[in-house]
Amino acid sequence: MENSLSVILGGWLSAGITIFLFSFLYKDNPLFKIAEHLYLGVGMGWWFIVLLYGTWIPKAYEPFMQGEYLLIIPVLLGISLVTQFIPRISWVSRYGFTFIMGYGAGLVLPLNLATDFMAQIGGTIKPFAAIASMGLGEFINYFLIAAGAVCVLTYFYFSVEHKGFIKKASNIGIYFLMIYFGASFGNTVMARFSLLYGRFDMLYDFSGARYAFATPVIILLTVCFFVYRHIADKKKAGITKTAKAE
Repeated sequence: MENSLSVILGGWLSAGITIFLFSFLYKDNPLFKIAEHLYLGVGMGWWFIVLLYGTWIPKAYEPFMQGEYLLIIPVLLGISLVTQFIPRISWVSRYGFTFIMGYGAGLVLPLNLATDFMAQIGGTIKPFAAIASMGLGEFINYFLIAAGAVCVLTYFYFSVEHKGFIKKASNIGIYFLMIYFGASFGNTVMARFSLLYGRFDMLYDFSGARYAFATPVIILLTVCFFVYRHIADKKKAGITKTAKAE
């Protein structure tokens, strides 16, 4: 019985929050705000627990209790970030931000140069080392990739005036950029639609008897709420208009 009750309550909660969030498609309303604040609050609480038991305790508290007292330095630098919310001592947060930015730049820049820059150049040029064993289709594919990379880089090359061959290459680079942006946008939209389909499938599952018909009941109650709000707002507007006329 307890298991069945918990399943029903879980289904109603999940379906209710989903429908309340979808209600924003009609207009901003209290149901949406309830679901939004609940979602953000639970998310922040979950991240706090993850950081507490995944970072602070194993990487700061336990090593410090075992005698690694130098950890007090990064801990203080991390805590200093919180002082930005206190105007009188907000200047202290600059030390933490300065360390994070300097350390992060020194760590990330060489890594990005090796992975995003050098690896991309190598990946563009390397296939042509085996050009003799390539088929026509492979050669056209690699040639388009290399030509597109050169044309896109030419578009962002501002040291010379874009005219003649440079202008033509940069114009071709624009088409490659548009293709890339379109493919990226399409991929993002499809990923979001897959999430949407998942929520619709979940709502369909929660409409069964196992979950006490959570989805249709909550939709009906939500519609009734909007009808009530609409009637109440019209009455309020009428009263206000009459008061102004008098």
